[in-house]
Amino acid sequence: MIVPIRIIGIVGAICWIILIAFSVSAIYSMKDIQFSLGQPQIRIIENSELLFSFPLSLTNTGFYDLRHFNLSTGVTNKDGTEVARGFTLIPFIAQGETINATHDMKLNATALLDSNQDLLLNDSELRVNETVIMNAAEVVPIQASSYLSVPWGAPLYNLMVSTPEALVYNATHLLTSIKFSFENHAFFGFTGSLRIRMYSDPEVPIGGGQTTIEASPRSPYFGNLEIYTASSTLSRVHIEVLLTTRFFKYGPLEIFYGS
Repeated sequence: MIVPIRIIGIVGAICWIILIAFSVSAIYSMKDIQFSLGQPQIRIIENSELLFSFPLSLTNTGFYDLRHFNLSTGVTNKDGTEVARGFTLIPFIAQGETINATHDMKLNATALLDSNQDLLLNDSELRVNETVIMNAAEVVPIQASSYLSVPWGAPLYNLMVSTPEALVYNATHLLTSIKFSFENHAFFGFTGSLRIRMYSDPEVPIGGGQTTIEASPRSPYFGNLEIYTASSTLSRVHIEVLLTTRFFKYGPLEIFYGS
């Protein structure tokens, strides 16, 4: 039997309508997907990397099963350089099912701060790009992206070094006290070594010292370093400040005193 071409065209149109309606309903059902990321747990792993573990909850209250749910998160600094990335793949989520998982991201604080020294001293923002890709009802691909900014706290915010204060020691030497302070606005604490070298004009070393600091996250820090100097005067000197931690190095910061 020969089927008229007009009937074939009508059947084809109906098939397209059904396919379009099916795709639209699958996409529409995505509004009922409940997706959330919780507050991360942060811990230090090898090579001075920070591991962020976000609790991930996904409830499929749409009309269809979901396959190949892929969450990709990238973090960039203000000039667009990527500093962290994470992936999470959930192969299958049945209609009506709730999945709890963990979304992990690694951030190398050393690499970030070495290439962005400004982030050591000044609070800033990092940009987060989050992309979700999934298949609904086996065949309909769906992708959604979002962008947001998250605050970055500087570990050495408002770093200040006092004028060297000379205390009498003996006829040929002085005991010099130098106070320093900063606010650790970062979400991580750090332990490090702070060194100060002191010079008189012209570039003659007259003393130096070193101390250990332990800065808690989101807390102020106050320290003092005492140095024995081989000079009887501090009228014209300058110092170099160097700070070394597991996550970053800072300095030398040069400060000049006197005229």
